[in-house]
Amino acid sequence: MEKNITKVKILGIEYKIVCPPKEARLVEEAAVYLNKKLKEIRQNSKIDEEQASILAALNITNEYLKNLSSTNENFPLSDKLRELSSTLEDQIEGLSKIKH
Repeated sequence: MEKNITKVKILGIEYKIVCPPKEARLVEEAAVYLNKKLKEIRQNSKIDEEQASILAALNITNEYLKNLSSTNENFPLSDKLRELSSTLEDQIEGLSKIKH
């Protein structure tokens, strides 16, 4: 399988990602989305990049789980995943408030 290197910038740092050529655009879009989320979190709180990265990952995971549940009725989220999603939202909100 052919691979190429896609360069993306996240919080001003350039990363080289190896991926199939047909996925390069998706990798670039994912990097733009992640960069936007990280900047939002950093603007709204006084936390370091590591903590912002964890919060961004939690936010994105939470969004993914919600979308998975709403777009695929044949495979609804179990009660445990719904509970996890709710817990993640509470934790994200709590961590954001701590660092203000």
